[in-house]
Amino acid sequence: MRGAKQIAANLYQIPAGGACAFLVVEDRITVIDAGRRGSGPRILEYLRSLGRSPEEISYIISTHYHLDHIGGIAHLQAASAGRVAVHQSEAPFVQGGKPLPGPFQNPLLAFLMAPFVRLSRPPRFSVDLCLQDGDMFEPLGGMEVVHTPGHTPGSISLYSSSEGLLIAGDALEFRRGRLQLPSRLFTADMAQAKESVRRLAGLDFEVLCLSHYPPLLKNASQALRRFSESLN
Repeated sequence: MRGAKQIAANLYQIPAGGACAFLVVEDRITVIDAGRRGSGPRILEYLRSLGRSPEEISYIISTHYHLDHIGGIAHLQAASAGRVAVHQSEAPFVQGGKPLPGPFQNPLLAFLMAPFVRLSRPPRFSVDLCLQDGDMFEPLGGMEVVHTPGHTPGSISLYSSSEGLLIAGDALEFRRGRLQLPSRLFTADMAQAKESVRRLAGLDFEVLCLSHYPPLLKNASQALRRFSESLN
């Protein structure tokens, strides 16, 4: 599949309509984020190209509730027995108990883009696991949920200390050769976003995976610490 890449022995990054999905491929499969609406079949196609099947999916984890991250979850859930996991603060929104907020923070831009947002809204899906900071998953030698609010209130990152790996969702960007804060256009609370970056900078990892950018494959935590120290 064009643009897909293997990042580590058991980790793959797949373009999924703007954002990327990540596959952890071990004895069982974990899917992290699922792209825009309609991306579910693309993710499963890539999984099958690895010689694996949807029936092997154990977890479908969302880093946050923006449309380009949850669009394919309903399809994956219907095609597998995977348990859907989101931060507890975002579960009511993705299940339909509360209106799902649009991604645009500027009121005028939100108004202008409202028709596109309505067309892009994915089917609702049920949540099996409501996540909290510090929760653990078995894949990648133990994958810790790190609550990193700011981009959205319930944004999470996933950290494997044993693999030296951090999947940070949209907590960070990497543009023009350097790490940056998430875009103000789509970030609910920039002050919280800075605090989340400072927290992530306290972790040790070699590889940093971001949802919209290629991964940093070496010395990533050092780069993040330098960036964190530059924040006001």
